[in-house]
Amino acid sequence: MIKFFRNTRKQLFTENKFTKYLFYAIGEIILVVIGILIALQFNNWNIDRIERQEEKKLYRNIQRQIEDDRKELTHFKAINNYFSATYKHANKIIRAQDFTKSDSLALIAMGLSQYSDFNSSGNIYETLVNSGNLKLLKNDEITSSIQQLETTYINVNKLETIHWDIIMNELTPLLKSTVNYDAFKAVKPEKLYEVEMQNFFVESIYLTSAKDTVYSKALREIDAIIELINTELGTVSD
Repeated sequence: MIKFFRNTRKQLFTENKFTKYLFYAIGEIILVVIGILIALQFNNWNIDRIERQEEKKLYRNIQRQIEDDRKELTHFKAINNYFSATYKHANKIIRAQDFTKSDSLALIAMGLSQYSDFNSSGNIYETLVNSGNLKLLKNDEITSSIQQLETTYINVNKLETIHWDIIMNELTPLLKSTVNYDAFKAVKPEKLYEVEMQNFFVESIYLTSAKDTVYSKALREIDAIIELINTELGTVSD
């Protein structure tokens, strides 16, 4: 094809058909430019297609991670609610000063050292930023929702840390002189009914309530992100 154009151009030039040669040369340049533009357009289309595939892959990975988080959160939310219910029951025993239930109260008090401790599967937003993949995600609502979810996770972790600190600094010293861990019995049952222990139960009730609130918030945010991703995966074509 190139040889054909070259021969045609040479023929027009040697026959002194300058005007025709000029038009032909201009036409040839236009054809070359069009060819380049088509090639660039195809290259851009191919790049866009690859980026869309990567975008969909990232959305699926994010969805899998937060679905794992949802499973864990649901599990720990149930554990937290169970502990909260036992703390409320213990507080009722203390309020009633029912010494016939001192052994039950001792068992519940020993259970105060157990608590729900959620840890997310990874820092999704931070990973996206550090890897440079954030720019591949075109849906700003999804990325901002992920960022908000990780803020909620931080609040969850703060409450878990507070809970652990309270157990170590307040509960452990209190129980050491009150409950026999080997016999699962209260050695000084009267101390279980004193204000220090009741205050600890009340404090734990408020803490588990706060944790339930933030667990629920995280679960709602996860459900919203999954819905957004499902919609996005349905609209992004290969």
